Amino acid sequence: MPYRYYTFVHALDPRAVEIVDLPDRVDDYFYLRDGVPMAGYLPPTTALALYERAGDMLTDFIANPDTALYVSQPAQKVMGERGLTDTVVELLPFVLLDKRGRRIREPYAIANPLLKVACLDFERSKYRRAASDPNEIAEVKVLCLREDEVPSDAQLFRVAEFPEMIVLRSDLLEAFQQAGLTGLAVHPTGTEIPG
Repeated sequence: MPYRYYTFVHALDPRAVEIVDLPDRVDDYFYLRDGVPMAGYLPPTTALALYERAGDMLTDFIANPDTALYVSQPAQKVMGERGLTDTVVELLPFVLLDKRGRRIREPYAIANPLLKVACLDFERSKYRRAASDPNEIAEVKVLCLREDEVPSDAQLFRVAEFPEMIVLRSDLLEAFQQAGLTGLAVHPTGTEIPG
């Protein structure tokens, strides 16, 4: 069965909560964009607060501008059931605070995909290289994958040539949807990424 692939995008639901203080709370947060193991940099006592100007609807995937995957316990359960643990996806628990600074009881974690797959189709993708380093990709507008390079067990991974781009496979997306998870915003590969 051929799979389809999707990238995560910033959810635009104005009713939903959002987290924007990761750069203020975690010194080396940028390692999350590269898929570097973060347990030593982000202890479970790290507190992140819901953004005051966002909505109030708590979702299973929390929107944010930092390309981080903030996931609820039910989302973590689906990932665990599908074998997305430990060496494939690092789960980093944190303390979630409401808009008044009070702890939210539901446990959340940052899901940090560690698997990187070199599969960017340079000929069909639309991207911009960094001005400071022409070997580095600064932005991807249309992501096309060389799907024959994606391992058969890769359900959630980073594009090695541009690690901040996280890809999920259609069967994992369906599992998230069947579990009724909220806040998940994805975009199909091969088409222009909004924003």
